[in-house]
Parts: sequence; structure tokens; C-alpha cells
Amino acid sequence: MKLRAASASLALVMILAGCNNNDSGSVVSPTPTPASTPTPGVSITSALLPASGETAAYKDTLLKLTFNGPPVATGSGQIRVYKSDGTLVDTIDTTGGVTVAGGETQTALGNGNTEIDKIGNGVSTLTQYRFTYYRPIRISGNTATIKLHDNVLAYDTSYYVQIDQSVFNGPIAGFNSFPGISGTTGWTFKTKAAPTSTTAVTVDDDGAADFRSVQGALNYMMTVGCASCGAGNTAAKTITIKNGTYDEQLFLRNVNNLTINGESRAGTVVQNNNWEAFNPGVGGSRATPNTTLTNIGGNTALGNRLTLGGGRAVLLIEGGDQIKVSNFTMQNTHVKDATQNSQAEVIYYNSANLNGSRFIGTDMNFIGTQDTLQMKGWVWIYNSLIAGDVDFIWGYPFAMAIENSELRTVVDPSAPTSGGYIFQARSAKGYPGFVVLGGSLTYANGVPSGSTYLARSGGVNQAGGYCTTMQVLGASASNATQYCDNLAFIGVKMDSHVAAAGWWINPIPNLLPSATEGWRESGSLTPTGTALSMTGRNTTYGSSTANLTGLNTRAKVFAQWNGNVGWAPAP
Repeated sequence: MKLRAASASLALVMILAGCNNNDSGSVVSPTPTPASTPTPGVSITSALLPASGETAAYKDTLLKLTFNGPPVATGSGQIRVYKSDGTLVDTIDTTGGVTVAGGETQTALGNGNTEIDKIGNGVSTLTQYRFTYYRPIRISGNTATIKLHDNVLAYDTSYYVQIDQSVFNGPIAGFNSFPGISGTTGWTFKTKAAPTSTTAVTVDDDGAADFRSVQGALNYMMTVGCASCGAGNTAAKTITIKNGTYDEQLFLRNVNNLTINGESRAGTVVQNNNWEAFNPGVGGSRATPNTTLTNIGGNTALGNRLTLGGGRAVLLIEGGDQIKVSNFTMQNTHVKDATQNSQAEVIYYNSANLNGSRFIGTDMNFIGTQDTLQMKGWVWIYNSLIAGDVDFIWGYPFAMAIENSELRTVVDPSAPTSGGYIFQARSAKGYPGFVVLGGSLTYANGVPSGSTYLARSGGVNQAGGYCTTMQVLGASASNATQYCDNLAFIGVKMDSHVAAAGWWINPIPNLLPSATEGWRESGSLTPTGTALSMTGRNTTYGSSTANLTGLNTRAKVFAQWNGNVGWAPAP
């Protein structure tokens, strides 16, 4: 959705209403796009995917054009998709310029090849959606890939595509330059019927499956397995993702008992380049996109960006219980820039009920930089890799156990001499918070020795040593910014990148260590498994002698779930 300065008042009304300017559903007369005169018998249909005339295309298909050499997206012109009856269903405007008159003033990121997506659009069970900026055109080698707005196509429906000649430069299928695609027959396809199973679907980027995108499968599960879908919500559901790279922003809301499995841990990659300056805020769903302005990096020279509300994570999950991800890689590919705010989660799990809100990650790679995992509720991570540089595990959980896993500090290109901080705990008072059971703290090449701290505090109410549970448990407004520094390491191998002091104390933590709360470690080890020297450890704000036998198994960590019923997850 590109909103133009020339129609400012209409554009602002459309943003406030949460509408796409290409989703009116009206029947229009398509305007042919000027094209170069083709050589007799030459067509570009051989360069198109889905193939022109395809009768079993995917509802969430990407549009791909393969050129004879690397194409260039010019930043000019439109891509339009119509139903066969002439109903316009999607428009992508690649032209740069002001997005909304009187709105964005930023210049650092530009506006060309940027659209506003409404993730979850058309899902019948949703009244709130994830609104984000995204890049619709991606160039890789000789292929241009176009991602339409989310869920604009229907099952078992015929479409045709038009692309202005000005959108691409590059030789294609016998043409010296892209001729454009016009009319109603140049690129046609029909989507296939909906999956027959309501509990198990597959995703594959290039093979036979139910969906081409992960979000396509999530939209389906939100439709058939939502909180208001009766038995559909309690039934065990599975999404299987085949090997490939899936570059997309994701949203899941009000679905329980869903497992997302990858074909292989290294070969199945779900990723996106999303960060604070591009999509400001931690993110949440909304009925309509927000229209407030946020400075994109604390640097007034960079200007302001609309804070749409969908946030900077790759995957936003709201209101789900028993959500499991297993055996694939998730990464936020953002590269930090010292001039911009670069917070960039891989997952934001925004679910916080005492008797639900369980998330599991097993045999996973979670790869990011700042704020890789932001979690609430009850979380178990097992036999996995979590990589990042600053506060790369953080959030507001009742309890989060990280077991038999590697926590890897990577180089921060915006501050290469700093090894950053592994945790920023903001956990619920009276609950275990973050607990690391075994596993190891490692580092990537280039991280300086002794430069990484186990945790730093948000610093709220530190003088009194008191905290409450803020938004996790619905605290009063006066306490809405208070939280707890609860973190325990039990039998963890720590490499030489960990600072001797262990804990960063500027600001000081909001709890002093005790048997039940605060910053604590027990039985810390060297990489070879011998006892780690505590010489130089800060023992005022972090205890290295705490008795942590009450937290030394996952069952103990989760003993308070559901009114002390307890939860004992298994791989």
C-alpha cells in the first residue's frame, strides 16, 4: 500500500480506516501498459512463475520473473493483479516519494520499494492485524521476486497480472529491455483449492505443498484453529516447512497447540530484515495502523517514521498456548548501524497467562543481534542456539528455562570493542524468571576477551530493591514500568569473553540476590568443564554461592504454572 502526497486527505483517511488503496474490490477497466514491440513469435511467458496459464497456483504465491542478466528495479511504476472479471485485488507502487503528506519526514531509509502490509488480512477470525512496512521487490541474481500484500488472493480463483514497463530494466526472453506486461492475457494463473486437512499442512518454496509461504500457513491455521473455533483450537496442529529460505514477516494470533517443524535445522531458514528504525516498536496487533511519528534513531537529522504498530520482530505471536517451533533456523538479518536504533527481534512472544502461555523451542537456531528473543509467559528452549550481541535474551516471563543450549555472543558492528550483554531480565516478581540449565556461553570470532556481561538491568526502582510485575500481571498504572532482575545460571560453561565481574551494574539491578530472586549463578564452569574461578565477580549484586537446587530441573522451573499444577515439557 503506497499512499501518495497528491491525494493526502484521502490517503490519511485510508490509513486511519486500515484500508489498502488497492483492496476496494471495485471492477475497473484495466489500462494497457505501453510495451516495446516484440519480435514475432517471442514472448516473455517462459520467464514467469507461476507459469502463465497455470491452473494450480498457490494462494500465497510469489510472482517471479527470470531475466537474462541481473535486472534493476527502477523505483518507478506499478504492479497490479486483477481477478479475471477485471476486479483489482492488489497494487504495488514501486515509486519513491513521500508516503503520507504531513506524515513521514525521514530520509535515511527512503520510500521507494516500500509498502504497508496488513498481515492477517482477510482472516475471518481476526479483528486485529499486524501492520508493517515491507519491501515487495527483491532481486537475487537474474530473478526478480514480487511479494504481494498478505492474503489478497483467494482459493480456486483466476487472475491476471500487469506490470508497467518502467518497473524493471534488464534483458528478458529475447527482449533487450523489459517490455512490460499488459492486457488480460499476458500473465494469467488460477489458484488451487484450499487444503483438505485442518490439522496438518506443508510449506515449500519450490515443491509440492499446501503453501508457498509460512504466513500463508499461519493464516490458514488462524482460520481453522483459532480461539473461537471450538475443537479446532484444542486439536494438535502441525505446519511442516520444507528446506528453503522464507523471507517474510510473520504474525500468529489466538492459536493454541500448534507445532511448526522444519525439514532440517540448517536447511530450513525463516528470516527477514526488520528493525526498530524500519518498523518502530516492539509490536502488537491493531484494528487500524497507528499514525504517530517516531524518530528513527535518536538522531534528528534522520527524520521521523510512522509507527504503524506491527513492530520490529520477524515473528509476532499473540495469545497462544502450546506453541512449538522445532528443527529450523529463524533469523533477523538486520545489520546494526550506529546511526539508527537497531533493536531487531527474531521472535516476540506476547502471551502472558498464568494457566497457559507456553512456548517451546527445540533444536532451533535463533540468530540475531540486539534483542533476539523477547519472551513472556512460560518458555522452554532446549538443545538450541541463541545468538546476538546486546540484551539478546530479554522480556517479561514468569519462567523461561534455557536448557542444554548455546548462547553465542556475536560482534556488534556498531560497537565492535564491546561484547555486549546476554540478558536483560524483566520477569514477574515471585516467579523464577530466566534460568539457564547447563549448556554454554560462547562467542564468535572478533568478540574481545572479557568484554561480555551476563546481564544488565533496566534499572527501575533500583534503590529500594523492589519490583512488581507490570504489564505481565496487569499491575496498576503507577507500577507499569517496574519489573524484576531475576536470572540464574546453573552449571553453565562460560568462555573467556565473559567479563570477570560477570554483571554490568550501571544501573544497579532492582533486586539484591537471595535464595529466590536476583542475579545468581551456581556451579559455573570453564569450557573444558572445570570449576570457573569467581575471582573478580561482583558479589554485591550477583551471587555465585546461591543454593539453586530449587531450580535445577525444568520441572522445578515450571512448578508454579497453572496454580502450581506444574508443567514438565519434553522434546
